[in-house]
This record gives sequence, structure tokens and C-alpha cells, in this order.
Amino acid sequence: MFMKVQSGFSLIEMAIVLVVVGLLLGGSLIPLSIQMEKKDRDATQKQLVNMREALIGFALTNGRLPCPDTDGDGLMDGVATCVDIEGGFPWVDMGLGQQDAWGQPFTYRVTSNFADSADGTSCSASTPGVSFSLCSTGDITVFDGAAGNFVAINLPAIVLSQGKNWALSTSSHEAENTDGDTDFVARGYSNNTSSTFDDLLIWVPPNVLKSNMVSAGLLP
Repeated sequence: MFMKVQSGFSLIEMAIVLVVVGLLLGGSLIPLSIQMEKKDRDATQKQLVNMREALIGFALTNGRLPCPDTDGDGLMDGVATCVDIEGGFPWVDMGLGQQDAWGQPFTYRVTSNFADSADGTSCSASTPGVSFSLCSTGDITVFDGAAGNFVAINLPAIVLSQGKNWALSTSSHEAENTDGDTDFVARGYSNNTSSTFDDLLIWVPPNVLKSNMVSAGLLP
């Protein structure tokens, strides 16, 4: 008499397999989402670097930094003086993309005496065709969010991406970056509900801008 051989999976075995597969899939989804956000952040950071280079290049060509785009057409607004010192990044004038990796526009702020058409500032003799001098100082400050420690001061210009959460910004540090004043916060990424921060910022260091202007023979 031959024993009948049972083939296939029993219901219990099948259930175990499904549980294991579910655990494996669930464990892989979280790292995948983190990887995707990192990819987007890296791409946006590269955009910001290109924007800083474009701003310096614009100053070398025009003797001043561009005004912000205040009406959403991608063109800077203001000739003798800027219509506003904070607005959108003038991406058409700069020849760069309009949106970050999450499809949102960049914010751009500039110190007025680095972007007007008047020669120089009152701190020293003016250089024809250049809106600022070696002694000119920007009015933008960046803090680290911890007890008001300085990250950068006297900045001529800054560009901001509000990150993935954009309009859902809720933390005080993210709110600081969208309140329209000269103070900004740059600190590490956090998805903690009480201290969310995913903003990305880049700024034009005054000494780098001025050094480029001197090297080009535009400032003494």
C-alpha cells in the first residue's frame, strides 16, 4: 500500500508566507521613501548651487544683483530700484528652472543696495557701473535655530526652497523663513512633528561676490 504524497502549501503555510512577504515589503517601503526624498533634496541643492553661480555671473555682467520676480513671470521687477526686495527667483533672466524637485517656486531675497542702479554706497567712493562697493554690507542674516547662533551675516542675497512640505510649514523655524524679514534659519533636516524642518537655503557670501568683482576688474 502506497502513502499518498501531499503537494502544495497548506493554508497555515500560505499564511506564514504572506506574513513574511508583508513584513519584507513593509520594511522596504520606508527606506524607499527616504531615498526618494534624499534624491529630491540632492537635486534641489544642485539647483540652488547653480542659482548662486548665476547670481554672481549676473553681477559680473551687470554690476549688480538682480531684483526679485514679484509678478510670477520669471523676470526681475525693477530698474532703478527693485519693486520689492523679496519675491520669486527671476529664473527666466537667469536661464534656470522655475521649480524645485517638488514642483514649487523658489524664494529670493536681495539687499537693496546690491541690486539698484545707483553707483556704489555711501561707505566709500563709488565705482561707475557697480551698485555696491568693497565696504558695502548686506542686511540678511542666517541663524542655526539654536539660541540664535549666527551661521552667516551681512549677506547680499539668499535663495530658499521650502522643501517637500512647502505650504504645510508649521515649525517656528520654517515660519521664520517665510515671514518677509531679513532673518533666516538654516539647520539640519527634521521630520519630527514638533520641530519639522526641510527647508533648503543657499546664499551669496559677500566676500565671494566682491572677490569675483575685483578679479574681473569691476571693483578696485
